[in-house]
Amino acid sequence: MSDGEVEAERHAFIEELAQFFEDSGLPRMEGRVLGWLVVCTPAHQSAEEIATALGASRGAISMAVRLLQRAEAVERVSFPGTRRHYYRLRPGMWRREIDRRVHEATAVRTMAEDGLNRLASAPDQDLQRLRDLYDMYAFLEREYLQIRDRWHDHETGHTPKEHEE
Repeated sequence: MSDGEVEAERHAFIEELAQFFEDSGLPRMEGRVLGWLVVCTPAHQSAEEIATALGASRGAISMAVRLLQRAEAVERVSFPGTRRHYYRLRPGMWRREIDRRVHEATAVRTMAEDGLNRLASAPDQDLQRLRDLYDMYAFLEREYLQIRDRWHDHETGHTPKEHEE
């Protein structure tokens, strides 16, 4: 693949990732910045480099980076000998995503469980939707915990016996 073809594929990936995140509720520019930081070389980029790569204004990049920093997806780094700030994906960011999902599922399951306890004397048919909420999030909590544990095993090089050949 030529350098031009690699660059075209890189930008196609960025736009696909941006579209995915936009469909999930993240502004498109934040998705584009995130996509760029996934595939750029070097892994750290200045705001100017990001703006140039994405054909975006410095203001748009600045706003996107601030949102991604608040979400703990991106961090600012500096290097000796330069006053310039650079941005990169925060190490462990993808790992924290599953931790966040576990936390959210636990929180909703706990609220639903509390609701079921507080409304225990309500008519049974009135509680069905609340039971559905509880059942769904209890299931998600268990599954996310298993996924988190399997990912941890994967990261540390441990392979559960069931996956060994």
